[in-house]
Amino acid sequence: MAKYTDTVSEATEELSESVREVNKAIADSVVAAQERTWRFAQGVFENEVELLKDHAEGTRIVMEKLVEEPAKGPAFFQSMAESAIAAQERNVRFVQSFIEDGTEVLRSQVEDTRTLLQTLTEESHKQREALGVLVRGMWDAYRGLFPSPMRLYERAMETAESLTSQGVETAQKMARQGTKATEKAVHHEKEAVHSVAK
Repeated sequence: MAKYTDTVSEATEELSESVREVNKAIADSVVAAQERTWRFAQGVFENEVELLKDHAEGTRIVMEKLVEEPAKGPAFFQSMAESAIAAQERNVRFVQSFIEDGTEVLRSQVEDTRTLLQTLTEESHKQREALGVLVRGMWDAYRGLFPSPMRLYERAMETAESLTSQGVETAQKMARQGTKATEKAVHHEKEAVHSVAK
């Protein structure tokens, strides 16, 4: 019974530890995902603010040139084209940054999900083993507390066989002793008859 108690206690402890590990892994994964998402959103916001500042500065420069150069000659159009190209380059850098950062966040999410699934798989194996030990322990305890009729019959038969075997051995022993006693008595009687006849 002590062995059963120790086994069940160990299995229960392993099961509890496994459940704690699963909960911790899930919580860690969720926290890490939220942190990455927050950093990504913050980065997008900061890049967007910088882009808007750059566009505002570009627009201010264009407006100053419009005021300064009323003639609107080729230099003005050159300046306008450069400003438009600079704005387009800023837009491209913003989109590239968004895509690269988003891709990195997704890559990290996939890796964390893979790690979490691996942890969950390992822990589910541990939980299955611990539950198996618990079920076997409970089954053994049940069988120990409530012996089956067949087991009772087997024990009765074993006891009957043992008693029968002991009875046969005792009878054989008594028969041998009786035979020896008879042989001794016959031998003594023959000696007595021989001594009287002489």
